[in-house]
Amino acid sequence: MADTKGQAAGTTSVRAVALLLVGVLAVGAGLVAFVSSGAATLLAASPALVAAPASGQLNVDAITPHARYLAPWVVRAGSICPQVTPPMIAAQIDLESSWNADAVAHNPPDRGGDAIGIAQFQLGTWATWGDDYDDDGRNAPNDPEDAIYAMGRLMCDLVAWADRNIGADLLAGNPLDIAWAGYFCGRGCILAAGGVPAAGKAHDYPQQVRSRIDKYTLAGGGTGAWRLPLPGDSYQLVSRFRPPSRPSHDGVDLAAPTGTPIYAAAAGVVLSAGCDSAYCNRPGNPNLLGCGFLVNINHGNGIATRYCHAVRLAVSAGAQVQAGQLIAWVGSTGHSSGPHLHFEVHRNAPPLTASNAIDPLTFMDSVGVHIRR
Repeated sequence: MADTKGQAAGTTSVRAVALLLVGVLAVGAGLVAFVSSGAATLLAASPALVAAPASGQLNVDAITPHARYLAPWVVRAGSICPQVTPPMIAAQIDLESSWNADAVAHNPPDRGGDAIGIAQFQLGTWATWGDDYDDDGRNAPNDPEDAIYAMGRLMCDLVAWADRNIGADLLAGNPLDIAWAGYFCGRGCILAAGGVPAAGKAHDYPQQVRSRIDKYTLAGGGTGAWRLPLPGDSYQLVSRFRPPSRPSHDGVDLAAPTGTPIYAAAAGVVLSAGCDSAYCNRPGNPNLLGCGFLVNINHGNGIATRYCHAVRLAVSAGAQVQAGQLIAWVGSTGHSSGPHLHFEVHRNAPPLTASNAIDPLTFMDSVGVHIRR
């Protein structure tokens, strides 16, 4: 935006550290780029905060083509707190910069200086909210991965701040609208107005974001139809979710011949697709750490799935997939003693962690899909 971005950070800030690995692995004649789902220390969200819209699944196709590789970062930024969704982050980026990582809006020093990059951060605000979230050695507002995640952190803090001040009768209005206006003109501007300003660019900003959200929301929302991740007659269940002998086994193992197609269990956006073991150009072994070739898919409404040990991948990070779409082929890469699919389901994701893994057999039964025992 051409106007100032004088967001006051407040007296207290919570530093979030996102450990995100980015790598490129040569496989045959091709290259597979991936970003691991990693782990993040995220801002705590008050249950009293205003609820987000029911559908929060990102329509990746709506992102301008040159920026679609950033879709996993939009999903992460829109998953920090339940009140700010990936389509909201995408809509705000659209308004701020039209997905231009090199955008600059010139402002005089007394209004905070230039607004820089895809999320239009000023340097004073960046000092509090910015970080090298993609671990590439850069920490700058014109690094789009860093800026998108920083936008998510700041927006979640602004919504929480708005909610607290509404409760204290210092502000009035919708917490999300107050947060968006605060992103544009700063917290002092909002406190002085008692909420969203009555006129001007700060008044218009929330509605301009809202008008773009539908464009970036996947039609139908939710997770939609589910299906088996392997052909129905191709597999045998050989290991269940966290049996007594394997309490840290966060999924189920479905033995199948090498090359058996692996399908997306439901529609969603690929969060990561790559190799998280020391090597994936040959079969692994029980002493090798990691999932080998894996795919993580965000299905919206807090549900995500993981597919491990593939011999080859058919998708990359940021891709939008449909239920039943081919995403990989069964293999034995990583921590594996034979060809099989290790399949996980996570609730309250992303990120996908051991703490939010749930029994895939029980979950799939609940959505009408029976994994043969």
